[in-house]
Amino acid sequence: MTKLIDLTQPWCAQTPTWPYFPSSEVTAFHSHHRDNVHSLIIKTNMHSGTHVDAPLHFNPRGWDCAEVPLERLVGTGLVVDLSDVVEPYTLVSRKMVEDRLPEELRKDDILILHLGWKKYSWVGEEEDEVMYFDKHPGPDESLTDWLVERNVKWAGCDAPAFEHPFNTAIRDYRPDLVAEFEQKYGPIEKIAPRKNMLHCHRRMMARNLMHVDNLGGDIDKVVNRRVNVGAFPWKFIRGEASICRVIVFDGD
Repeated sequence: MTKLIDLTQPWCAQTPTWPYFPSSEVTAFHSHHRDNVHSLIIKTNMHSGTHVDAPLHFNPRGWDCAEVPLERLVGTGLVVDLSDVVEPYTLVSRKMVEDRLPEELRKDDILILHLGWKKYSWVGEEEDEVMYFDKHPGPDESLTDWLVERNVKWAGCDAPAFEHPFNTAIRDYRPDLVAEFEQKYGPIEKIAPRKNMLHCHRRMMARNLMHVDNLGGDIDKVVNRRVNVGAFPWKFIRGEASICRVIVFDGD
């Protein structure tokens, strides 16, 4: 019998969203005590909680959420545990991942990185928004190039973005944290040149490859092995991203 393992973060209006996006709003339209029925109206961006970044997010000719073929959302892949080798601001290299692979990463696989960052999320035992959103690990260019070479269907992690935060606009929003990074690792322009910012989004999505962010749930139960997994976004026309459910199908 197939066991279903949920890798999805629970969601509500209080779920912290990507730092420069507006907060979500949930309003009751009907309520049991007034109408004897319950219904809600939701206003949200789609980069909130567990979500798929569709290729359209960075590729004007890329698939939107409605166009992504199901076979690119579901497949076999590897869950790689890096939680004991990463720390705040770690740039994750291809070698770091290859050294931890339970087996070879195949063409058209899915790759999920377990960074141990779920504990800093809004439902984590060490909730810390700055640590979660602004200091999480992310790929260097060697890892991005390898994901493109392997044609991974999607790459995901238990952090708010697969991209390193200093390869996003957070680099400009939090210069104090950039200074903290440089004190530990050296000049950021030498380590992660500004001209290559968002390299993982741009290079992958140019080829209709995707990211799945904010994984959570029981991700720690499936580390260091091959799994059958699927991410299920809305069939959202012109949607550049979508809140989704991510499920591992474990067993025969």
